[in-house]
Amino acid sequence: MLTLQKINQIMRKYLLLIVAALMASCCGPKTTELTVEDFNGKAAEYVEKPVTITGVAKHICANSGTKLFLGSPEGGDAMVTVFTSEGMEPFDRTTVGKTYTVNGIVKVTVTIDDAYLDEWEREVVENGIREGDHICETEQQAAGIEIDENEENPQLKQIETYREKIVANGGNPIIQYHVECQSFNVN
Repeated sequence: MLTLQKINQIMRKYLLLIVAALMASCCGPKTTELTVEDFNGKAAEYVEKPVTITGVAKHICANSGTKLFLGSPEGGDAMVTVFTSEGMEPFDRTTVGKTYTVNGIVKVTVTIDDAYLDEWEREVVENGIREGDHICETEQQAAGIEIDENEENPQLKQIETYREKIVANGGNPIIQYHVECQSFNVN
C-alpha cells in the first residue's frame, strides 16, 4: 500500500521530470543571430552551431537551386553562402532580390591550403579548361576574389589569387564557411 510519503516522493519525481522537459523544450540549443557583414569574421566561432541570418537573395545557382548567396540588406560586398540541407527543396530562383531569414548550422565549406591548390593546379594543367567549366562570378565575390572571365585560364588565375591570399594570411590556410539551411522564410 502506498503511504502519503511515497506518493509525495513519486509526485516530486514526476514534477522534476516535467520541469526538466519544459526547460529543455523552451531553452534548447541557443540560436545566434549574425549579420551578413559579421558572418565571415565570426563563422569559425559558430561551426556546428545554429545561427539565424537575414539577407537579400543576390543569386541562386541555376544548376540545382541548392545554393543561395545572401547579401546585406543595407548593401555592400559581404555575402553568405547558404546550402539546402539534405532532402530540402531547392531555393526558388524567382525570389532573387527578396529578403530571406535563414535558420541553419554553420559548416566549413573548404580549407584552401598549398596542398589543395597544388592538386587543383595539377588537374587544371592536365585537363585544361573544359567546355561548360564556368567560374560563378557570385561565388567568387562571396570568396572575396575577382577574376576576369577574359583571362586565358581563369582557374589558374583563381589559384594564383588564393596563393596570394594565403601569403597575406601569414601562410595560414583560407577557410571558407557556409550555412546549411534547416528552414527559411522569404519576405
